[in-house]
Amino acid sequence: MSIEEENRCLKNTLKQLIESANHNQQTQERFYALELYFLESRSYQTLIERILVDLKCKLKLAQVELFLIDRDGETQLLISEIYGKLDYDNLFYIENVQPLKLIYNDSIALTLSQKQSLINSLFEKKASISQSVALIPLYRGQQIIGSLHLGSSDHSRFHPDLASNFLQHLGSIISVCIENSLNQERYKHLSLVDLLTRAKNRRYFFQALAKEIARSSRSQSPISCLFLDIDHFKRINDSRGHLVGDRALREIAKHIQPLLRQSDILARFGGEEFTVLLPNTALEQALEIAERIRKKVADIEILDDSGKIFRVTTSIGASSWKPDKQMPSNPASIQNYLINQADKAVYQAKQTGRNQVCSISG
Repeated sequence: MSIEEENRCLKNTLKQLIESANHNQQTQERFYALELYFLESRSYQTLIERILVDLKCKLKLAQVELFLIDRDGETQLLISEIYGKLDYDNLFYIENVQPLKLIYNDSIALTLSQKQSLINSLFEKKASISQSVALIPLYRGQQIIGSLHLGSSDHSRFHPDLASNFLQHLGSIISVCIENSLNQERYKHLSLVDLLTRAKNRRYFFQALAKEIARSSRSQSPISCLFLDIDHFKRINDSRGHLVGDRALREIAKHIQPLLRQSDILARFGGEEFTVLLPNTALEQALEIAERIRKKVADIEILDDSGKIFRVTTSIGASSWKPDKQMPSNPASIQNYLINQADKAVYQAKQTGRNQVCSISG
């Protein structure tokens, strides 16, 4: 080979090395940006959205699914009390590690595969979309907390000989993010949820009310509010004890919640008072909801410490607001109007016999 040919070969080799180095650097920068994207998630809700939706787009995947171990249902309860149900058909909570052992064939370790039998067991029987998969176990220390499954329509995308450092690192980052976000949600839960009844607390109610007033103003839709006061509650505490009174409050909150929509908010306002925020709800509909609540509360059977059944009733006041020139227009005035009108209506219900629903117009 002549010197000129050797030089050409060397130049081509050097060019290829430079191009490869540039490609690797760009790839590394994209991966670094992706890690930051997950680490910057400020809530569990945002993190799950980024894992299940954004990751699919950023990595050009056909499918993504996430399994999380939730042994006592604690995570689901925590998240539902803060956000309501997170509606993803590719998010699965499992009680223990056994379902993952079945997926991984007992040995839970990073798996890259093109086996159709494995692919067919994933993605809720939509596996024909994917031709290769990456199964990424999620560990915190020695404890497995879940598994992330990535599916590609490219048969060669995830093959057993592929370098897997990035995927292992991605699994570690996502595991840390999940644990951190859940810890943050637990702190948030303590500050926004009434620990006795599991309803939202007064602070959460006012935050939600401000948001819903702003939304109603933009959409020109009505918003309603219910105030519930348990009748003769002091008698329960005095005659049966405060622990029984607490039991009654828990039962009332537990039975009211299923009557509400996901967008509605039940909060303990204080003592024996509850409030229900009803977005996009006119007064007539709010009164119907209030009447259903009143009937349900009256039917609840509560046990005292001696095993005897007793019942309680509730007086409910309803108020409503919709964008109108004749009504308050600034957020603080709207908030005061809704609360004051509902409070007056509760007082009227108490004064006229209790165990009824009232509203005050104007």
